[in-house]
Amino acid sequence: MDAHDRLVQDGRCPPDPFALLRLWAPADDDPERPLATLATVDADGLPDARTVVLTSVGDDAVTFHTDARSRKADQLRAHPRAALVVRWAERERQVVLRGAAAEVSTEACRAVFARQSRYLQLLAWLNTPELAALPRAERERRWAAFDASHPVLEPPPTWAGFAVRPVDVLFWEGTGDGPSRRVRYRRSARGWTQEALPG
Repeated sequence: MDAHDRLVQDGRCPPDPFALLRLWAPADDDPERPLATLATVDADGLPDARTVVLTSVGDDAVTFHTDARSRKADQLRAHPRAALVVRWAERERQVVLRGAAAEVSTEACRAVFARQSRYLQLLAWLNTPELAALPRAERERRWAAFDASHPVLEPPPTWAGFAVRPVDVLFWEGTGDGPSRRVRYRRSARGWTQEALPG
């Protein structure tokens, strides 16, 4: 664990949670993207969760991208609030972000799509109910054919991004040789406040 990106240094926490989060997360152009559990609620208020790829970390929001027709996209449009849990098990770290969600611009979506792995670009085009219903061999044949005939891909019309701007950020960090620690940041009109919590 690097000293410069520890949750607590010299008995103090960074005043801005996003400054620390950008140290914990890979740079936006790093192809190794962290996975996050995204929690939303459905029309009946029932919680829902799934794993998404965290595509970027900004100054006051994090983003992920998905199919505009997906269940999570529908839920976020109806109830634009979400929670994200990002975990780095090998580094004994976790962060939970809760706040408002909003769709990002087409230009921002295009920029992120260009950074995606070839696999994720293909998936954005081909991950349809029709393809999912086919036998495995036929799915793989169509995937390979589409891949071969489209050496360069633009984002499909269904490619959408959502930014979550948290009002609550909770960091957890273990040490391996002592008690873990949590620090909770809350956003107010005056900026961020923080409190230390037991691990």
